[in-house]
Amino acid sequence: MTFTLAVDAMGGDLGPRVTFKATQQILAERSDLSIHFYVASTESTWLDAEINSSFDSIEIKSRFYVHYCEQSVEMTDKPSHALRRKQKSSMALALKSVASNESQACVSCGNSGALLALSRYILSTFIDIDRPAMARDIPTARKPLLMLDLGANIDVGADGLYQFAVLGAAWRKAQGLENPSLGLLNVGKEASKGTEEIRLAGQLISDIAGIDYVGFVEADELYKGELDVVVCDGFHGNIALKTSEGLLAFVSQQFDLMLSSNLSGRILSFFTNPIVERFKRQLNPVTHSGALLLGVNGLVVKGHGNSDQEAFYQTICYALTQAESGSPSRIADVLDDMANSAI
Repeated sequence: MTFTLAVDAMGGDLGPRVTFKATQQILAERSDLSIHFYVASTESTWLDAEINSSFDSIEIKSRFYVHYCEQSVEMTDKPSHALRRKQKSSMALALKSVASNESQACVSCGNSGALLALSRYILSTFIDIDRPAMARDIPTARKPLLMLDLGANIDVGADGLYQFAVLGAAWRKAQGLENPSLGLLNVGKEASKGTEEIRLAGQLISDIAGIDYVGFVEADELYKGELDVVVCDGFHGNIALKTSEGLLAFVSQQFDLMLSSNLSGRILSFFTNPIVERFKRQLNPVTHSGALLLGVNGLVVKGHGNSDQEAFYQTICYALTQAESGSPSRIADVLDDMANSAI
């Protein structure tokens, strides 16, 4: 089976040269992959020269399709402006490639709000889903944990949290889990804790059929590996994720300092370095790059705005893994089944 991805090359902090290098890397590794590369026409001079000089073979070059675009979405653009005025941007045209079934996924590290707005308009949302959610698998002690929302929706009410729970459960079911365990992030486990909206959301989520709802969970439980899905609004989800990434970077730095601060540490590092490096790779946020935009009719994967080549490469790999799994094509049917079970 072959796969085709649409890459929005614009919008990241480091520019399209980084996204080009990442796509070049994955194309060299995967002979079953083609990429449609959407980039601003102002980048044509250097990109044409790179294409002619840097691809290792004509066969790889034949699987790389460049689409020069009149516009690009800036990181400072408001979502409403991108929606009204940027329909010919690299981001919009990459999404339209998915809508027309020319590509199986769109990958972008551009403006999150604009990507959300354009995805809703171009791809539309599933029935009974008002807002897509940004979701991502995070590593835990036992199994990956799907966390949503991670920043696409800063302030949502009880019904929004309920919809996120339905989306998260449906995604896990589409991946083969019959009865996914799900928790709602809160400041305490007791029924009286949290805001009125969170308490009401808990009541709504408890009525979802076909899931193991464990109730409220606190942030220190996220990495125990006991849950399949955790639900929160984008404000708290983004803070939790960024705090975790910062902590992991701190732990990694402390390992390096501990092993290099004295002679005994340097001797010890000679023997333990392979183990330490494997540990650091497993926890490195770069290796877990890529967040799903769940709730739209198509596979959209968002990378960090500051993605370097390795981070964007990992984001493409994540999108490809999801496309290969077939889960995006199954989630609509799962949502229908869940809705019918609730009747």
